[in-house]
Amino acid sequence: MEKYVELDTGKGILRGMLHLPDTETTGKSPGVILYHGFSGDRMEPGFMFVRFSRLLAKQNIASIRFDFLGSGESDGSFTDMTFSNEVEQASIIMDYFKNLDNIDGNNIILLGLSMGGALAGYLAGSRSSELKGLVLWAPAGEMHLFIDKREKEIESGEITVDIMDISGLRLGEGFIEDARKVSIFEQTAGYTGEVLIVHGTGDTVVPVAVSEGYLQLFGIRAKLVLVDGADHTFQGIPWIKELFEVSLTFIKGRIK
Repeated sequence: MEKYVELDTGKGILRGMLHLPDTETTGKSPGVILYHGFSGDRMEPGFMFVRFSRLLAKQNIASIRFDFLGSGESDGSFTDMTFSNEVEQASIIMDYFKNLDNIDGNNIILLGLSMGGALAGYLAGSRSSELKGLVLWAPAGEMHLFIDKREKEIESGEITVDIMDISGLRLGEGFIEDARKVSIFEQTAGYTGEVLIVHGTGDTVVPVAVSEGYLQLFGIRAKLVLVDGADHTFQGIPWIKELFEVSLTFIKGRIK
């Protein structure tokens, strides 16, 4: 079953989709929370979040995916978006999902793509005991490094767009100020559970080195899978197939 849902954060309405197992099951379902990336939405390229949520449902695993405020169909403006604000929303989403009547709140896994991966890791660092696992797809690292890189590219003439122009969306000064204050890896280090990291070797948006940094951070509790040739969002049939297969195997192995 797929159900449109709304969640009032107190600062705006989040709009999303709840996926429940298609077959009648006894008891409550384990669940996965999907967090989209920077300037993304709850579907993501190639409908990858939709497809993975439906795949989970066929395995009797529930999931939920929302647009963050300022993205997709949720309230707000992208200009007001900051990493810290999205962490707060991610936590509200987690509370909402794990307390639904048909969800097993003791069997929750977080999954994030790109900046959504950084968000998932950051939240996991403060709520480790409540989670069964963490899945990071091409996760972003320290967001201030993204800002620094973009500034250098503009100064060198490598790119000529306004630093605030993100694919036609206007980034706000608040994002830059917040990014320079947040230490993503330091917070994420608080997560003590198992981690799956998947990254494409052809990713030109977030270097593989970022995932290698996460692997070093988590140590033996993490596994890094490199998908040969895959771009940042795994937009190729063999790439998305491998991404889904390794992720589903990890998730099924973590839920009780």
